[in-house]
Formats: sequence, C-alpha cells, structure tokens
Amino acid sequence: MGTLKQIRMASVIGVALSLGLIAGCGGSGDSEAGSKAGGDAPKTGAKAPGAKGLAYRGAPIPGLAKQQAWSTDSKQSSQCAGDASLPADKQDGAICSVGDAVVLIETVPADTEGMDQEEIDQQEADDHFVGRLHDAATGKVRKTFDIKIPVKDTEYDSREAGQIVQVGQWRDGSPAVLVRTHLATKAKGLKKATDKSVLTMYAPSGEKLGSSTFDDIAYEDAAVSNGYVVDDTDTDTKLIPIGGGKARTLAYDDGDMTIGSGFGYSIGTDTSYQPWGDYLTATDALSGKQAWSTETQTPPAAVSKATEKDKIADVSAEPLRGDKGLLVWSAPGKNDAVLTVVDLKTGRRLTEGPPIRLNTTSEDDGSVRTPDGNTSVIQYGEGAVAWNTKTGEELWRQGADEQNITPLALPGNGVLYADLDEGGTVALDADTKKLLPGKVEEVPEFTDNGYAVVSGENGFFVFRTKTV
Repeated sequence: MGTLKQIRMASVIGVALSLGLIAGCGGSGDSEAGSKAGGDAPKTGAKAPGAKGLAYRGAPIPGLAKQQAWSTDSKQSSQCAGDASLPADKQDGAICSVGDAVVLIETVPADTEGMDQEEIDQQEADDHFVGRLHDAATGKVRKTFDIKIPVKDTEYDSREAGQIVQVGQWRDGSPAVLVRTHLATKAKGLKKATDKSVLTMYAPSGEKLGSSTFDDIAYEDAAVSNGYVVDDTDTDTKLIPIGGGKARTLAYDDGDMTIGSGFGYSIGTDTSYQPWGDYLTATDALSGKQAWSTETQTPPAAVSKATEKDKIADVSAEPLRGDKGLLVWSAPGKNDAVLTVVDLKTGRRLTEGPPIRLNTTSEDDGSVRTPDGNTSVIQYGEGAVAWNTKTGEELWRQGADEQNITPLALPGNGVLYADLDEGGTVALDADTKKLLPGKVEEVPEFTDNGYAVVSGENGFFVFRTKTV
C-alpha cells in the first residue's frame, strides 16, 4: 500500500477528470444508469397537460419541478455525448448537458429493408447518427448534426455515438460540442483512396466555432482540450488549434494531474527535502515554469503542530473553480487534515477551511461543489463535511452515529444528492444535512441555467430545478 498522500492524490485525479460530470445520463438502453442510482429507470407515460413530450411517471425528484419542461422519446434520442478530453476507448456517452443546452443523439441505421446480405454489402446507403442540440428551457432544437457512416467503413461503423459527438471546451474555456466526422474516398483512375478526419466545434447556441480537416485519420481519436487537438504521439505534446491558428507545445505535463483554467497547472512533487518528505509543486503547463511550491508556504497551525521536527507536511490538491484550487494538508502518517483554498497562479492562501479526517483508502471518497464554487461537500472516508469555501465556515459535519454520506452532486439549488451506506441515493438539505422527502431513482445532470436532465426507460426528461 502506498502512502496516505499517494492514495489521496490518486483519488483526486479521478475527481479532476470527472469535474462537471458528476452525474451522467445513460441512454434508454443503459441498464447500468438505473442500478447506479439505486433503482430502476423512471417510468414514462402518455403526454401530460402543459408538458412537452411524454409525461414523466417516476416519483417526484427533490429539487426539481413536479412536471418536466419537455422530453424526447427513445426514437428521437437514445444516447448522450462523450467527453472530448478522453480517448475513444474511454467514452461512455454520459454527458447530456453543455452550457444552457442539452445534447441528445439518435442512431439511425441504413435502410436495408428487403435486401439480402450481398445487396447490403454492395449498396452505398449510409448509417448515421443524428445529434440534436436542444435549448434546455424549451427543448427547441438549435442545431442538428447528421453524421453519415459509410456501410463499408466497418472500423468507423463500430463506433459509439459518444465517440463521435462529444462535449468539451472552446479556447476561452466556454462549453462546446465537438463533432468528429470521417471522409473516405475510393481510388479512382490515377487518384489514390483517401481518408480524412474533420473536427468541428460548436457553441451551445449552435454557432460554429471552428473546423479543421486533417489529411489522415491520425487525430480521429485524439483528445481535444480547450479547442486544441492534443497530439501526444511524439516526445513533446503538441496542441493543434481547431479552426486554424498557431500550434503550441505543452511544455510540462509530467505531474500527477493538471488543474485550473485553460491548460492549467501541472501538480507534481519536489523530493529535494531531506531526510524525508516532499513538497507539492504547481507548474504552468504551457510555459513549463514553476508557479509555486509548498516549500515557501506555512502549513495550517494544527498541521504544523502535529508534524515532527525533521519532517514536512503532506499536501494533495484538487480543482475548485477556475484558477482556485483546494489543498489538503496533513502531518505525515496522520489522518487529521485541514483544507485550504489557494490561488493557483501564485499559491497564495485565500481561505483556511475546517479540519477533516482522512482514511487510508479512497473507496468512499467524494468531492462536490456548487457551480459558483462557493460551497463544497467533501468526504475522504471518515465523514462528510460541508463548508463555505469563501469564508472557511463549516456548515455541517457528518455525525459519528450517522450513515456514511458520499456526495454525488451539489447543483446550487439547496440540495445535496448523496449515497448513504444503507439508505441508497438520497437528497439532503445542503445547508443543514436534513434528509429531504422523496425518492431519488437517478441523480440528474444539471445545465448552467437551472435545468436538469433525467433518463427514463423511454427517453430523456428535462426539468426546471427549484430551490429547496
């Protein structure tokens, strides 16, 4: 087993990768989505008065309006988008929201009715995905993406919708949709056959942000970060802008994780301290220059007091919001820790938060925050703690006689969605920890403008959130 710090950092990497994807929406055929949320997929029925689409027949969800704003059935949409920052083999099509919009995808097979296999093999008809970018409030389709897949292109045909339509960020950090298409031409006369990949990004409004065509399919599966294709096939990681512009080189990506806006800061360690211990460092990923190190920082008083004279405090980091980060300080070998908020550009401490207890494993770990980053609930295996990240004030703490609370989502409407050891998925008052009435069959995914997406057995349902 590794040190407490190593285990905690491994857990934090998972938090960083999933930031903003706290509760994904599975498709109507995704049985795993229901089981993870502690119940079967919500039932649906006929259209309800005042509602758009099929009526939601599941139990009312705490924090959401009783009736959906709109819905789509499984014929119109069966999947959500993938994550542009992840490689193709790690996609699960679990992102339904992008800014103030909802992205849903329909899989439409080629029309082969009445054909035998030989005719199917010879035909030129296409299978295709149809992605639709909906206004989260009204369901109105802002943009439609019709991505054709040649029948004979068996490699491309095997792809899932989440590998082709994805959610990421544009160069200014705003949310965006990435569409990957494949252009294949047959050899004709003296012309060779060609394969090209086209990567296009759109704003949540449907506006086209930029598009690039590559002469081969090398970047077809490449991760895309902040509007740049990440080419890590060589020693240096190259950043190729979608839509044109100057390519850049990522100067430093050797840390344990990268957090912060843009290409962020690579969090690593400096092992120069003797006789034992290491400092946490933050290095600007683009310039390669070290921004700061905990070597020049003073640990919280309680941690300094518990640290032996010839040792230094353990520190791990995780993202908070924008260029603010969260540091977790503890004395070596100790489970008592203190939270602090820092400016990621300088390392300057902004707030000292409450003490927490760490566990030696990360199985029960969870960390969520409101969209504005001002409230956070953290669970590091020894009890959840809610606190105000601006003032450092503790809001509540899990009692010793209470079930373990693993936070799942904190959308800013006064509700904390969480798992209990023996109580399944529940909704709690985010300010008081009070158990709210109602059943949570599935934790929704939330948009930036106060709407929530829930997947049902026959489609997707979008609700207005309400403050509790």
